[in-house]
Amino acid sequence: MISSLAIFALSLLALVDARPSSSTAYFDGLRTSLIDNGLSGLWNAIAVANSTDSGPDLLSKLYYNDKFTIYAPNNAAWQASELSQPPANDDLVSLLSYHIVQATLNSSTDIAPIRHHTIAFTELRSPTVDFPGDQTQVIVLETAVNATTGQDVNDGSVLVRGDNWNATSAGDQFTYENLYIQPIDKPSPLLKTLSQSGLAISANLGATSAISAISSANLNDTLYQQCHGCTFFIPVNNAFENATQTGNYTGLDDGSKRNVILNHVLNGSVVYSPELTGGSAFVTAAGMPLIFLTDEQGKKFVSVGQYRATILRSDIPVSNGVVHLIDTLMVVSQNNHQRADDAASSAASAADSRTTTTNVIGIGGTAAPATSTTSTATTSAATGSQTGSSAFSTRRIDIEGVVKVSVISMILGGMWL
Repeated sequence: MISSLAIFALSLLALVDARPSSSTAYFDGLRTSLIDNGLSGLWNAIAVANSTDSGPDLLSKLYYNDKFTIYAPNNAAWQASELSQPPANDDLVSLLSYHIVQATLNSSTDIAPIRHHTIAFTELRSPTVDFPGDQTQVIVLETAVNATTGQDVNDGSVLVRGDNWNATSAGDQFTYENLYIQPIDKPSPLLKTLSQSGLAISANLGATSAISAISSANLNDTLYQQCHGCTFFIPVNNAFENATQTGNYTGLDDGSKRNVILNHVLNGSVVYSPELTGGSAFVTAAGMPLIFLTDEQGKKFVSVGQYRATILRSDIPVSNGVVHLIDTLMVVSQNNHQRADDAASSAASAADSRTTTTNVIGIGGTAAPATSTTSTATTSAATGSQTGSSAFSTRRIDIEGVVKVSVISMILGGMWL
């Protein structure tokens, strides 16, 4: 009798055998598939990235590993972003990395409905982002909304959420070999987002008062430099204005103000909205309990002490964690340093084991999109293989035989801003 391990091995071999026998053949087919679907700009970016130091390592994963979704900017998106001739540098590789998800996501069945998020881990990792363990930056997805009715479109349309931008699906999703490919209408302003350390991005979202309070409390280094993967519950400006009018916050001494701010932070834990289930409890960076709550209508809250704050906007990726905007400054000035230290230590240990083996949070369904080539569509999964041979990790992929492109030597400058 064949053991279950042997069956698994045979299945794995069958998958590998179904793949083109060489990377050149694989990328030749990918080039054809992208161009046939109006994505020649993406192919050009891939070819240019292959000439960089870090690009071949990223591209090798597409062939040697399994199960990826590419959110692929269409040609108009590259042109509008002045990136139709992208520079051959690591910034381009970072941009491509952020559009590659470590699992197959079906746009019609696997994306969360409006007011909910699917959180998918991309190939963008350190040193571009500062996360614990081997965690990578995430892409935030939700079902597109009809602008007139405000309801789900229900046609496989997807939104990619950023800080103050959205990218929208532009055309049907298709497959090539082990890839799900979803055209979108713009490259994410990735480097704009990630170049703003920590919470600075919140200033663009009506949270300038919080940024000023952090600076006044001498917490910049703590939250920007020393926080390697944190969750920030950031009050919007109105929340600070209300607290100022009552005197609850302005009347505190500097140490108490510092505690108030730290009671809005989870140190060492990057917690996204699908993980915030009703009744779940955490310990803040000041050592006080933070409770997550929901009401019968699905409205979400966080609570510290006697305060309860509504989450106004969730899952805003920043370079060292995630921001959730809230409507109330929770003026809790108590602390428990020992409990805070214990929680941070526990979070660090958990982060070391939480690598990229859980690659999607908040998905469902397994139906496959239409296949545009003779590829085999993979099914939706919450895990993706990271077992590609290290022998290939530094070898340039042979795609130069597929198409010759000029290497454009230019500096990004303010292009990304």
